[in-house]
Amino acid sequence: MLDFYERYPDILLHLKGIDRASLKPDLIESLDFHGKRQREIFDVAQFYKIDERAQVMLHDLSAQMQEDGLDSMFNNVRLPFPAMLLTVPEPKVGEWPAALITQDDNVLYSQIYLANNHGLFPNLLIFKSQGASVDILHSPTFALSQVIGDKVTEEEAIKQEKSLCVGFLAMAVGMSILFEHKAMLEKEEVPAYPRAERRRVQKSGRTLPNKSIIKVKLGELGRRQLEATSDKREANEESSPKRRAHWVQGHFMRNRSGGISWRNPHIRGAGPLLEQERHLSSNED
Repeated sequence: MLDFYERYPDILLHLKGIDRASLKPDLIESLDFHGKRQREIFDVAQFYKIDERAQVMLHDLSAQMQEDGLDSMFNNVRLPFPAMLLTVPEPKVGEWPAALITQDDNVLYSQIYLANNHGLFPNLLIFKSQGASVDILHSPTFALSQVIGDKVTEEEAIKQEKSLCVGFLAMAVGMSILFEHKAMLEKEEVPAYPRAERRRVQKSGRTLPNKSIIKVKLGELGRRQLEATSDKREANEESSPKRRAHWVQGHFMRNRSGGISWRNPHIRGAGPLLEQERHLSSNED
């Protein structure tokens, strides 16, 4: 992705078989500025690599936040970095999504990228979120697609990117809040490029960006949260007040100051807690 935008828009024009001279100067100017701006954002963005089990938990929580109407309050949450690139495990089928989310005061901007065996598909839209309103902006890539005759309508682009945008944005907000609660999520910062690759590139006379990746996985309470969510699905929260001791899932809620708070998962029920071995994957709905 970084390499793509290092060569944007020329790499896109090359792939499309388009000569720069055939495009209007204002479109070329817009494409060049977009590429420059993307490079600036990636330069300051923190990269997050979310593992499979953490993705399952964050996905469940993001769906619950949207169901509870908390998505209108996302911009009240301060992200840990002004720009975040979120990646998830590659799916077994379909395209592999990633999201770039930036925060400017109380406005959030989200961009969705899709990749497959044929390469990277840059975002066509930019979603601007402020309070309950979401404005849809066209990226210069979308303008280019219209000029060269790609049969992609705004409606199709929205259908492809909007639900992913909302899901990733909810995960970013949830992750930012949960980082403040011990044992929900664990972070490990590692170099973005292996030492061997750095040496190889240096020998060729080039340098790689000094970037790191934060790997995100479940902490102890995060694992309990996932267990409680699965237990709720299986047992459908039995109504008997004498139900055996079990983990109850945590949840986000509105606080008195108008923000979003988190209540940790906890134990409820009678008798000793019986541990069960579980196998959970991101294929669960």
